[in-house]
Amino acid sequence: MAQTIIFQVYYLGNCGCGEKEIIRKIELKDTYTLDDLHNAIILKAFKWDDPHMYSFFMDNKPYSQNRKMEYSCNPEPDVFDDAKPNSTDVKLKDLNLKKNQKFLFVFDFGDNHHFGIKVLEFGGVESGKKYPVILEEKGEAPEQYPECDEEEGEE
Repeated sequence: MAQTIIFQVYYLGNCGCGEKEIIRKIELKDTYTLDDLHNAIILKAFKWDDPHMYSFFMDNKPYSQNRKMEYSCNPEPDVFDDAKPNSTDVKLKDLNLKKNQKFLFVFDFGDNHHFGIKVLEFGGVESGKKYPVILEEKGEAPEQYPECDEEEGEE
């Protein structure tokens, strides 16, 4: 039976130093991949561009030492460690997610944007509904590339 997963995504800022005031509730089909979740967050919920690498850390630890808990977007196999799964190959339903489970999403390793993700609940797929769905938005999404203050340092 087709199922959906509802996620609460909260922006933690650069390096995870932000507040949990920017929140999105997103619903996806469980047949979608982690790559689809990435697209729902970055492209649809935050309306950012997508030219950057990312990883999901299922143990909720940024840059975890447990390579089997990191699902990366890197399309090429890791020549040093083939244990790191690829996010484009993994369907959400195959992760055996549980209600209230938390994990971390790091986008753009240069700017180091961190997002906390929590599994809120599971539902049924509604016929005719186009997924992913942004169910709720709280707070304004920050700019992906904030402008620098040009006047600082000028005389």
